[in-house]
Amino acid sequence: MHTLAKIILWLFASLIVIITTPYAYMVLTSVPLDRAEQDTLGGLYLDTEQGRLSYTRDGDEDAPAVILVHGFSTPKFVWNQVTPELVKAGFQVVTFDHLGRGYSDRPQGPYNSNLYQQELLDVIQRLDLKTPLSLVGYSMGGANVIDFAAEYPDKIKQLILIAPAGYMGNSGSLSALAKPVVGDYIATVFGKEYAIKSIREEVNSGAAPAEMLPLFEQQASYQGYTHALLSTLRSYPMGDLGDRYQLVGKTDIPVHAIWGTADQVVPYCGLAEMAEDVPQLTSTTLDEGNHNITYARAEEVAQAILAALIP
Repeated sequence: MHTLAKIILWLFASLIVIITTPYAYMVLTSVPLDRAEQDTLGGLYLDTEQGRLSYTRDGDEDAPAVILVHGFSTPKFVWNQVTPELVKAGFQVVTFDHLGRGYSDRPQGPYNSNLYQQELLDVIQRLDLKTPLSLVGYSMGGANVIDFAAEYPDKIKQLILIAPAGYMGNSGSLSALAKPVVGDYIATVFGKEYAIKSIREEVNSGAAPAEMLPLFEQQASYQGYTHALLSTLRSYPMGDLGDRYQLVGKTDIPVHAIWGTADQVVPYCGLAEMAEDVPQLTSTTLDEGNHNITYARAEEVAQAILAALIP
């Protein structure tokens, strides 16, 4: 009996080591993103009460401003092929990394509606952008700009939404991530590689520019990236924002959607639901376009944005 107890204890200890080793490895090998590291990376930074935002600002600062808002996991470099086209057309273009992504700070959160609304408000106010202005949101960024416009309609000239979140419902597959211990473990051990794997496949297939892979890997290596994604999943209702779309639908803000028919991440059928909530909605459809249209079919997306933009 004494021997059996030793064996059970040994097996239990071994199991603990097997489980905790990859978690500890991911935590210990992630790099802090402090100000010294940001200074090494270069670029422009905006200091806010929530944290330091990495941003770009291109074009004539007296020109009509357009803010491009990226989605859930991939930072502002998704706009690298779109920005030059808008600038050439005479617009001032601002992009930024959401807190927790890219080269922006990684606060503890929660990553909820208040955090994402305040980000946009800080960008507008601290860069002294003239309002009302145009917001372009991609994926979760579409949900962000709708949520912002519902709260601050007077600041918005128009909204352009690219495969926007908000009508996906709450996926049961995310239930494990909602659990404090299990979810943190899964996100920490597997989250980074899962996200990188998706970009790698797109680069290898030619659907994404080659430059995206090293840029994505670098920003995902900094501490707090997977925490920001997990906190967003837990705290931000990006799958169910119909009420916010309805509020925007009661305004006179022009809204235009750009969507691919083959989108499997934010299904194209959401366009019909949105049209019911936003009567002023117009749209551009990209046949066979996937969720990656912002960079996989960047020229078409840029032209669709330009066709919709109000000077």
